[in-house]
Amino acid sequence: MGADSNLHRQRTWTDLPMEILSFIAIRLRLLELLSFRGTCKDFRSASTTATAKIESLKKPWLLFHKPGDSKCVIYNEDGSKTYNRHIPDLNDAICLASYQGWLLLYKHESIFFFSPFSLSKIPLPDFPRKQTTDGLVGHVASFSEPPTSPNCIVSIINPIENSHFEINMISKGQDKWTQHKITPYSIGTVSGAIFDHKSKMFYYMYGENKVLTFSVMDKKWKPYNIVSDRKGDIEDLPYMYFENMFDKFKKTHGLLLNLEEDEYVDVCGLTFEPENSSYPRMYLNEAIDVSPTKTRMSKAVWIQPRFYEAHKDLHW
Repeated sequence: MGADSNLHRQRTWTDLPMEILSFIAIRLRLLELLSFRGTCKDFRSASTTATAKIESLKKPWLLFHKPGDSKCVIYNEDGSKTYNRHIPDLNDAICLASYQGWLLLYKHESIFFFSPFSLSKIPLPDFPRKQTTDGLVGHVASFSEPPTSPNCIVSIINPIENSHFEINMISKGQDKWTQHKITPYSIGTVSGAIFDHKSKMFYYMYGENKVLTFSVMDKKWKPYNIVSDRKGDIEDLPYMYFENMFDKFKKTHGLLLNLEEDEYVDVCGLTFEPENSSYPRMYLNEAIDVSPTKTRMSKAVWIQPRFYEAHKDLHW
């Protein structure tokens, strides 16, 4: 055993050869990969393949955090593994939508895209000021593509009292939102939204088994009732939707959320495209353990475990 052998034994993580780094990175889970990327000098190129593999995962993960706390508990797809991570941007933020690893957040009168795994942010132009007084409670959003795509369209819908819906929309490269007043025969709480790429329409789930469509091409809208039978002139939804997924996940995997007596949970759903399926899927929003005595809101959001690094000069 000579000097060369001792030197080999003492070689640090920051100076490992590329082929070894890549061998290690491809075997790591997402949160371990984030630590790995911050340890090695060549982490970006070594983990490119690993990141691509992780981004191909389709099953949603769950982020949970308590009110006024930036510490998030992250559960993997089957609840078998948890991670703790401080994500200050989620503290006091309202999640409006989740798609392809990006969240659309509202915080301190600003709307921005946020990747909680890379902490990348992409701000959007100022939302119409009159809509910010309530903190966008009751607003639900969807976006057609990741915000890094030139084809990204964002739509935010909310009911205005009991009279109509208001849809605010903006496309990549625009600096102002366009507003549309929608007056269907009934109004209700919106529980989810999704974009259909084939028809170029946003679908908004609301009330009791109702859905509203809005075309980005001709700006026309149409309300529908969701029915279980196929009698008469029936159109198929271009997606599958699922209710109470957080509650089912919590009960199935025995999640202990340690809620205080005055806390309830507000859950932001997501849309995603599973492997080997032609139908996108949507988890609807939920509110868990709501009662008049519970005044503090813990928050959870479904998200696909994807890592995005937005360039610092990237803007809407």
